[in-house]
Amino acid sequence: MSPRDPNAHSHSTLLESSSPEPTLLKVCSLVPETDYRKQAWKNGLGTTTEIAIYPPNTDFKKDPFLWRLSVTETRSDSTFCIFPGYDCTMIVLPNKKSEAPSLLLRHQDTEALINVKPLFPYTWEGQWTTSCRITNGPISSIHFMLNKSFGTAQSKVITIGTSATEAEDNKILMVGAFALVYVVKGSCCISLDEHRSHARTNALKQGQCLYIERDQEAGPSQMDIRVGSFASDSTKGSSTESDDSNEKVEVTLVVIQVAESTAVTEQPHTERRPSALPSEIRQGRRNSSLVVCPNQPDSAIKTPEDISLNTPREELQGAQPTWDSTQIYEPPSSAFFHFDSEMPPPMIRDRLVIEDYPLHTTSTAWIKMMTQGMNEWLKLPVIVCRGSADGPVVGITAAVHGNELNGVPCIHKVASSIDVQVLRGTLVAIPCVNVTGYLKFQREFSDGRDLNRMFPGKEDGFASQVYCFHIMNKIISQFNYHIDLHTASFGRVNSFYVRADMNDSGAAMLAQLQKPQIILHNSGQDGTLRSAAATRGIKSITVEIGNPQMFQEQFVEWSFMGVMRILNKLDMFPLENVLSEEKFIGPTTTILCSKGFWIYTKTGGVLEVYPDVNTIIRKGDIIARVKSMFGNVIEEYDAPCAGVVIGRSSNPVAMAGDRIIHLGIIKRKGEVLMKEAKENY
Repeated sequence: MSPRDPNAHSHSTLLESSSPEPTLLKVCSLVPETDYRKQAWKNGLGTTTEIAIYPPNTDFKKDPFLWRLSVTETRSDSTFCIFPGYDCTMIVLPNKKSEAPSLLLRHQDTEALINVKPLFPYTWEGQWTTSCRITNGPISSIHFMLNKSFGTAQSKVITIGTSATEAEDNKILMVGAFALVYVVKGSCCISLDEHRSHARTNALKQGQCLYIERDQEAGPSQMDIRVGSFASDSTKGSSTESDDSNEKVEVTLVVIQVAESTAVTEQPHTERRPSALPSEIRQGRRNSSLVVCPNQPDSAIKTPEDISLNTPREELQGAQPTWDSTQIYEPPSSAFFHFDSEMPPPMIRDRLVIEDYPLHTTSTAWIKMMTQGMNEWLKLPVIVCRGSADGPVVGITAAVHGNELNGVPCIHKVASSIDVQVLRGTLVAIPCVNVTGYLKFQREFSDGRDLNRMFPGKEDGFASQVYCFHIMNKIISQFNYHIDLHTASFGRVNSFYVRADMNDSGAAMLAQLQKPQIILHNSGQDGTLRSAAATRGIKSITVEIGNPQMFQEQFVEWSFMGVMRILNKLDMFPLENVLSEEKFIGPTTTILCSKGFWIYTKTGGVLEVYPDVNTIIRKGDIIARVKSMFGNVIEEYDAPCAGVVIGRSSNPVAMAGDRIIHLGIIKRKGEVLMKEAKENY
């Protein structure tokens, strides 16, 4: 209304906010006996008790969440899971031991150690690799994780005595969406908005937690804390102070308030944001919208208000013929699973001695192999999962060739799935055998030789032989079963196939449990790690998992499930404990090949290879051409016999004598497999 309006009143108009009065959507007392969820760590080094999570009943390892509150008991040095896009806060709780506990944190493998003192909140970024070192354990601590795209959190520890009951120290103003009050010591009664008609009173004792959720548009609420032991009056829904309330007592509380952001600010592109959260979790938040480009026909495009980044994909289909909605990135399903292995910090050892590691515990180690040119040790990373009962020792190795990497995430997934409380026997995993080749992105060892032609090695040979000798004697010799994970090498692609001596019943069993696309009978005697293990009586197979210097999710999942089927068959780990989505199952049929060989070029030029891997070709089918740089066909290659394509060249630049396809000869019914079956590598 204009002040010059002749109809204006003589007094000003009173305005009030449209925001409702403080609204408590949910207030409840959480007690350990009925509301907390306790879970032992798979590595046997501690336990985590989840107090509350939002949204409720969310599986924090699979689904995105806004925040999570838990109490953790850590019994030994350990490594924390990473949670990109989240802030992590720890509050170490005091204990009654004569010697005070000590907890030191290390972030990003730096030299600096941070001493986290009891009852002092400490916060770090969830994407940091973080490990802890403890003394006088076990140590109990409160852990709070917050999705940074949702808002901010304030954590503090307060101690209130009976002398403060009339002071302002026992009054806390709440302005955020959530408040969590955990009782570390003592007991108290907490009143909320006591001046309102809907005032609520809650009695809490040590180990309990008060959960408060507020309407995001609500004004401030007040929390009033009274100290002492209180008895609940169930008939009135309130609490009354007990007879001994006059004794001098105090209460120690952890108070966490979560404030919801009004808008999601953009984070640097280098930081991975947490997975998108359903918009209905907290109504009324601002959502970023897609901006319509200028000069586009309005009839073909929805308005910015209609198209949100939270809009389901199916609602976008057909809405924008001038813009491809598939450009909206959707994380793969595997991104919603935290496959963190929860591994403890590694120890340095001269050799692997399985008996040195305690039962029902996961351990990590760097095993010294040999010294390099700086007189420093080349060390292998080793994961040891010891179960709660005796059983076989199964070894898994990856990256014997330094650029064959699909086996690395396979091992990580296996390690993250093993619960040592359930495991029988021992699982030993080496994520990277060829350390120098891995660091140089190359197949060969540091001396330029192929490690997988040098086993079992020599104690006094050249470098790669010495390295292989120590691997065999310090680690591999303790296995009963062995799975060697490989891929194609540079310039080639592979199917998902297994190389095994199919005349050996043990190796044949391992091969079939992998459920590969192809099994190739190969008896060994070729300097490979598999062959050297078999010579020592270890049942061993080679699993070829796709292509080099990359991670292929589908093949990794198939090989992971194959390893878990083997552990199940050996009565080491039940398969029902493993996630069994359809994509993990693998191929439904397997082709058995009695032999295989490579077809090579006779002349150099531009190589075109036509059949894909895992396809059956007939005798006489054209499989490749070599052309000159002017496009003239120099040479054509036909299939010399029928078979299945195990692998093929992916490099168009061919020298004379380069590989074209790896052809597997399908076993005939009634055919007897050769005792010695090798390949022309």
